[in-house]
Amino acid sequence: MRLLAVATMILLAPFAAQAEQASIGEEALANLQGKTILLAGATGNNGRYILKRLDELGLNVRPMSRDIEDAAEEFGSQYDWVEADVTKPDTLTKAVEGVDVVISAVATAWPIGSNRSEKVDYEGTINLSKAAKAAGATRFVIITSSSSGKTVTARILNTIGGNVLIWKSKAEQALVSSGLDYVVVGPAGIDDRPGGAEAINLIPRSDYVAGMFIGREDLAAVTIAAAGRADASSRVFTATNAEGPASDAWLGHFAELPTELNRPEN
Repeated sequence: MRLLAVATMILLAPFAAQAEQASIGEEALANLQGKTILLAGATGNNGRYILKRLDELGLNVRPMSRDIEDAAEEFGSQYDWVEADVTKPDTLTKAVEGVDVVISAVATAWPIGSNRSEKVDYEGTINLSKAAKAAGATRFVIITSSSSGKTVTARILNTIGGNVLIWKSKAEQALVSSGLDYVVVGPAGIDDRPGGAEAINLIPRSDYVAGMFIGREDLAAVTIAAAGRADASSRVFTATNAEGPASDAWLGHFAELPTELNRPEN
């Protein structure tokens, strides 16, 4: 029986490792305790992973959605849902009331209409950052792109996406100029690989190259750590998975990252 138990543990070890999550570190967790975190874009492809992780960490998250009834039905009514739309500034006052930290996972794939990138990524960031500043928020973390501002190598993406990378670039500049304490997280290519299974690397965006990827669960860990660490203030970077086993080494790299809007060469 003992041999059978050992064999079972060995067989299940890889799956157990995949089930683990990348740590956000004690410093970030301690700094976020007791604070109210507004999560804009909470029901999106990246936001839902951040929402789940904030909940697992026992942190006070206020998820934001344009339709809180649908959001509560899909994700659970245990959250303090707030209904607001970044393209409608008058809806944001209630959303940011009493908020300490804002995490924006807002994004759009629509090239035209009222949900196009100009309205959501750019004007939405301006609206949300103004509301956050007026409410006294202490940090604003935005998930954007490692290729923001590109006009040549990403020309096709800009063409089919309504200049999405250009508007993301303008959104970043608006946030930097807002007077808020900011962090700009530029993920590499994003996929659904298990979190906590691979190394995480934080690099200047100027070092980003096509073919780098990060899983959404690890991106969630990076984003939450950036929200809570003092040395993440005003940092702009690419988050990517890298070769090698998972470790907490990446948590010590925030202080080495650029504070300007560095971007890859076009």
